[in-house]
Amino acid sequence: MNLLNNGKQYPVFTRQQIQNLESSAIQQHGFKSYDLMQRAGKAAFMFIREHYPDAKRVLVITGGGNNAGDGYILARLLHTADTECYTMPVVPITRLRGDAMRAQNDYAIHDGRDIDFTEDLPECDLIVDAIFGIGLTRPVENEFADIINAINHTPVPVLSLDIPSGLSAETGNPMGPTVYANSTLTFIGLKSGLITGESRNYTGKVGVDSLDLPDSVIENAEKLGMSLSETMPARLLSARSQSGYKNLYGHVLVVGGNIGYPNAARLAGEAAARTGTGLVSVACHPNNVAAIASGCGSLMVKGIRESRDLGELIKKADVILIGPGLGQDKWAQKIFARVIETSKPLIVDADALRLLGNNPGHCDHWILTPHPGEAAQLLACNTEEIQLNRTSSALAIQEQYSGVTVLKGSGTLTCHDQQINFCTSGNVSLATGGSGDVLAGIIASLAGQGLSISDAANCGVMLHGLAAELISKYGTRGVLAQDLFPAIYKLVNQ
Repeated sequence: MNLLNNGKQYPVFTRQQIQNLESSAIQQHGFKSYDLMQRAGKAAFMFIREHYPDAKRVLVITGGGNNAGDGYILARLLHTADTECYTMPVVPITRLRGDAMRAQNDYAIHDGRDIDFTEDLPECDLIVDAIFGIGLTRPVENEFADIINAINHTPVPVLSLDIPSGLSAETGNPMGPTVYANSTLTFIGLKSGLITGESRNYTGKVGVDSLDLPDSVIENAEKLGMSLSETMPARLLSARSQSGYKNLYGHVLVVGGNIGYPNAARLAGEAAARTGTGLVSVACHPNNVAAIASGCGSLMVKGIRESRDLGELIKKADVILIGPGLGQDKWAQKIFARVIETSKPLIVDADALRLLGNNPGHCDHWILTPHPGEAAQLLACNTEEIQLNRTSSALAIQEQYSGVTVLKGSGTLTCHDQQINFCTSGNVSLATGGSGDVLAGIIASLAGQGLSISDAANCGVMLHGLAAELISKYGTRGVLAQDLFPAIYKLVNQ
């Protein structure tokens, strides 16, 4: 996600929560509903002035609800500012009600005019999508599908108001034909559907405007969670003393690397070291000691034949990461059973998650890092069910297993104490083998350096995503997991 308002944290709401907030602002704080609509229209006007200064002809496409009202107010402001602007209603204006009707009337009074939809949209410099907003609850069809398809086949930049029409404000998944926006301006706060699921395919760059609501109104409102700030790593990773030494910066133990799978454990161990851990040990199958040690000389590698051989390693470690290349055979099962007995911070990743899914348990000091397939095993469902609603899936895992859940994927989520945090960094360059191992190593390193498991998870996913953005200067295709290391090194030293 490319969030325009960089460096800030934003509240994230469900559709119902934002509607409740607006009702509260009106009923308890004296705001007028039409005033809020006017503020939204003005915010869109200022957004266009800043981001599309050369747009001389603007087409505003409206639906039948309050999103249409926002669009009509925007159109009036553009029209009175001598921008050539037309509105194209998908819903006949005679069906508008309340504030939306008032906004259309104000537009008409100022000599604004509507034009009829035709298969070929009129020539313009910018299209504004004000069709559905967050109110969409059923699949897009009929004339709505037709006009969205027409928008998507027009080589003109598109600005969506609040959320691209056709995209679920809850899940971030399309509900039929969906507008591919170049940018989205959302109001008051972020909606969960803007930052998870398939949303990144549709939203473009996302801006947030609070509509100048008092901070207290927004802060006291019920919300789903918060977005994570890109400044979080720099804020949490304090400067080191010049007299510091390795034992001050944590000892991470990586457990994995079964026969035939040395590289996952090595990647995780090196990621922990690159993130600033003072010492990194790797406990692996004896057959892989040489392969792992030769791949990264900074790792202390020990072959483990029996689970009892882990005792001293666990005792010396500050945090343990289990799973990369662990496998699921009898050796892996015994190793897993021994490690999860620990009272130390524990990151459970990859094969260890599959073993946990077979033997569910609770633990307050672990961080679970599933991708959608592993999440499905944890919840005894299928991957499609996870992806249908990633937010509820993360909440369900955290409720069932305790600790912290990191649900990886486009729009990574973290969940602790039923509080969701949304990662806004990253891109598709992370869709490569070993990327998850690197993330697990980053999180383990941060926990070993003294961050709480919640902060380690949140900071880790942001670092991982920011590193991907740094290395994607020339594109996202062909990036390897180890390519992240120079960027990680840079980010943890800012």
